[in-house]
Amino acid sequence: MPTLFAPHLTSFHSQPSLQGHDLVTICNLADAEGSVENVESYSFDQFLGLAIHLFITTQSQHTREQLVQQFPKFGSAAVLPLVKVICRMPPQSELPLLAQASLEDMAPPSLIIGLNQVLDCETDDDLREIAIQKLMNLMQKYDQSVLLLLPKLVSQQTWRLLKLHLLAESPYPKFNQACLNNKLPVKVKCSL
Repeated sequence: MPTLFAPHLTSFHSQPSLQGHDLVTICNLADAEGSVENVESYSFDQFLGLAIHLFITTQSQHTREQLVQQFPKFGSAAVLPLVKVICRMPPQSELPLLAQASLEDMAPPSLIIGLNQVLDCETDDDLREIAIQKLMNLMQKYDQSVLLLLPKLVSQQTWRLLKLHLLAESPYPKFNQACLNNKLPVKVKCSL
């Protein structure tokens, strides 16, 4: 059975679009918050960590709004930290809404790859539920274009999970109830 997952597509679409001026923006925001230390030797992951740390700890609305614009440029690497913010920060704070907005600004392939990583690597059911819901929303928003792209960017395990969720949301009540009860639908006899 041929695999639908295309690693070369995944690596291409997961590339960040972060530029030098974006890193300078993050450094300037960190400097304004008093959080900069030896950033000349920071790796990509350390810059992402710094940006997430600033996003969570700052009291400045301006700083948060600037960071929301930077997160999509980190590509798929920013998805898990942003999903964690959505899941773990108090709903009454603005952080989950801003993290949500940042994910919505992300290019669909990068978002799909990041959500796939959440589903493949995380065991936290809350995080996985958010990832599934985001993928389902993408399928509804972009329809056919995302459906054609999904099997090429997600693992077979994630693709199966998405198909099960699609079936569970089908308009057939008996089938939905059987899915919820983890039972197979009643067999239908076919006569020729």
